[in-house]
Amino acid sequence: MAKVQPGSHNEPWLSLLIPVYNVSAYIESCLASILGQTGKDVGVEIVLLDDVGTDDSWSKVERIARQYPLRLRLLRHPHNRGISAARNTLLENAHGRHVWFFDSDDVLLPGALTKLRSILFEQSPDLVLCDFTSFHEHPPLKHRLHGRLHHHTHVGPAWQVSQDRDALLAGLLEVRQLHAWSKIARREVWRSAPFPEGRYFEDIAVIPALVAAARSWLYAPAPWVGYRQHGSSIIATMTPRKTRDLLASVRDLHTGMLGLHGGIGPSARRGVGYFNLRTFANLARNRAYQDHALQDDCQRTLADVFPTGTRVALADCRRRGWWLRAWRAQHSLARAHWLT
Repeated sequence: MAKVQPGSHNEPWLSLLIPVYNVSAYIESCLASILGQTGKDVGVEIVLLDDVGTDDSWSKVERIARQYPLRLRLLRHPHNRGISAARNTLLENAHGRHVWFFDSDDVLLPGALTKLRSILFEQSPDLVLCDFTSFHEHPPLKHRLHGRLHHHTHVGPAWQVSQDRDALLAGLLEVRQLHAWSKIARREVWRSAPFPEGRYFEDIAVIPALVAAARSWLYAPAPWVGYRQHGSSIIATMTPRKTRDLLASVRDLHTGMLGLHGGIGPSARRGVGYFNLRTFANLARNRAYQDHALQDDCQRTLADVFPTGTRVALADCRRRGWWLRAWRAQHSLARAHWLT
């Protein structure tokens, strides 16, 4: 594949897009981790958007912007619109050839930009997947003993450009790490996958459109993001509304995958089934079925994504040697009376 030559001064090679909302405790370390790697590289634009929080996050951003003139570009919403709208607004205003959505409570790990630049300029994939490490504000004993955990975002070929869409989907869905911040893509690719506004778990919903627009991809099995786990994260504070949003995104993922132009192969279909199976097993363990209204929503969505029942996906787990995963999923689904 032909090498990409550096863009003009008017086109950065990368846009780092950062929504800001009630992250006063984390925004300074986030920006320090990024600014420490960009140096004087004018080919990286850093764009932040104030989504009108209630703390002093934005005051800290403005102070850092004064310390680094011309390095940060600042945008503001007139009122709070949520993470999806913030990302969409940032994307509309991005100038970079490639786009990396970055959460303002995470950190960019050392060497990430250097390696990404090398990949983009030498191999030119439409989409790059990276790994991440997780760390806790108040880590449990196992994390204090083992330190940060390296999380893989794909299973499959690494460090090489591929055009195999089934391999991309199967590898993504097996590890179930569908967040936007581990996926760097050409600007026009991300613009083909706008985030659904007013919903949680928006990352899941856009995967089919993102995959459809990416003609080539590369998996870099190196942790580039330090993902901060804390008590106010979306997953840590599940509510009935969030559960319904998750169900909506699962339906979008399922119908979007099966509706991809040209169809998907057996490995990708198994990946969709496995992702759905694990999602509903987790909902069962979180006792979503104890809310009667949620129980109905869960059962309807379960019937939509498993028209022939869950036992096919469970049998596939066993065929792949995942006996413990199959047992745990079956036990959880049976407890919720969702085993079909």
